[in-house]
Amino acid sequence: AMANVPLFNPNNHNQSPRWHWRNRTVSDRFEPGSTMKVFSIATAIEAGAFRPDTRLYCENGEYAIGRNIVHDTKRHEWLTITDIVRLSSNIGAVKVGEKIGPERLYTSLKEFGFGTRTGINCPGETTGRLSPYKRWSKIDAGAISFGQGLSVSALQLATATSAIANGGVLMRPYIVSRVTDARGREIEAYGPQPVRRVISVDTAAIVSRMMQAVVESGTGTMAALDEYQASGKTGTAQKTHKGGGYDEENFIASFAGFVPSENPELVILVVVDEPEDSHYGGTVAGPAFRKIAESTLDYLNIAPTKGRRDLIVSRESEATG
Repeated sequence: AMANVPLFNPNNHNQSPRWHWRNRTVSDRFEPGSTMKVFSIATAIEAGAFRPDTRLYCENGEYAIGRNIVHDTKRHEWLTITDIVRLSSNIGAVKVGEKIGPERLYTSLKEFGFGTRTGINCPGETTGRLSPYKRWSKIDAGAISFGQGLSVSALQLATATSAIANGGVLMRPYIVSRVTDARGREIEAYGPQPVRRVISVDTAAIVSRMMQAVVESGTGTMAALDEYQASGKTGTAQKTHKGGGYDEENFIASFAGFVPSENPELVILVVVDEPEDSHYGGTVAGPAFRKIAESTLDYLNIAPTKGRRDLIVSRESEATG
């Protein structure tokens, strides 16, 4: 399913601005920000470069790469790989990227589907932008590790997140179930179609638990559901200027995740362009993720995975004769 807001009426499209007309989920690209840390760290875990409890020094919030300084929102010293995801450390992600190297990171991101079309049956799909690793400078490689310096579509990001939820297998997304003629006879049918295995089942399970920690005690607590365990990742990215450089005032806020954490039924991505009151993905997009997840799980009648719903059953006593 897809939704774009603001909406427009296709029967009266001239009454809406032209930028409302397109399916931005498929056709627009943006820098994803910290949601990309999930895929950088999945690559490192898959390569055997780190374990979830491996500790990295996060430089008290400032890390120099040549003449550039990478910052964290909060100052951290030693963090485990799990905590780098949970607390969304840019510096930790950069150090992970340095360990695995540009070629391995690039190859893995391509395997996750970034930089290529998903092949969904919708027109106007963007490829996003992921430049070849041989063109990356040191700061490019570092920035890509935490989600800047590349661009993705919402569809690509949701599909890549689905690969983690699906035990490491990337699937081809589709939105049309079947095509029929005027008499209801089926002309074409579509269904789930695996594309390739991106990471192992074990790596997917490890990353899922890291994403669960994000929701339980990290930057994504506002996405937490009362009756279901969720896994997710927050994203906050500065928007780029058309002439180059980054905007200090306008951001893309996002939350990508899945529920339940074990045996997931849903992957949900919420992307907010230029939020006003706050620009952090956990604060802006997290609550929307929670509301969508709660409503959809209830609609699908998926049993809760934490807590217990108490059911009170009253029964008239049977008469005996």
